[in-house]
Amino acid sequence: MKLLSLSALLLINVLVHFNAYALNDDIKQEAQISANNQSIDLANNVAIYKGNVKITQGSIEIIAEFLKVYNHGRRGDEVMVFSGEPAQFSQTMDDKSRISAKAKNIRFERATNLMKLSNDVSVSWGDNVVTGDSIHYDINKRILNADGNQKNDEQVTTILQPKSNDK
Repeated sequence: MKLLSLSALLLINVLVHFNAYALNDDIKQEAQISANNQSIDLANNVAIYKGNVKITQGSIEIIAEFLKVYNHGRRGDEVMVFSGEPAQFSQTMDDKSRISAKAKNIRFERATNLMKLSNDVSVSWGDNVVTGDSIHYDINKRILNADGNQKNDEQVTTILQPKSNDK
């Protein structure tokens, strides 16, 4: 599963501020991968999945067109690299809301539970949205860091919704 990359740190612990926490059991669950095609290089511990790739681990779900798994078969040490137009990530939080992300590239490191998203990234939780060139998400610490693209003068954009007046 592909994990993501980012650079300029803008949001720290944004998930905590919204009182939404990832389900603790997710990282303890097995990861299941399905795809149209699978190729495994046993000598080099690398697997390639193509077409309608989907991985689930507890409430975590990642969908992509392509997946390359490094350290394949090394229990819990796999590094998964996804690509798509876009690849998509989602996870249920303890309050039953969903955090979701879209990016052209996602890198997921199972040993450290770090997710790195890059290239046209959008992350949303509830009605709130963060967009940027790259975002790093630490699933264990529940910390999200986002960077813009300095080469193109693109900044990170965050849209926070006002408090609802619903009774």
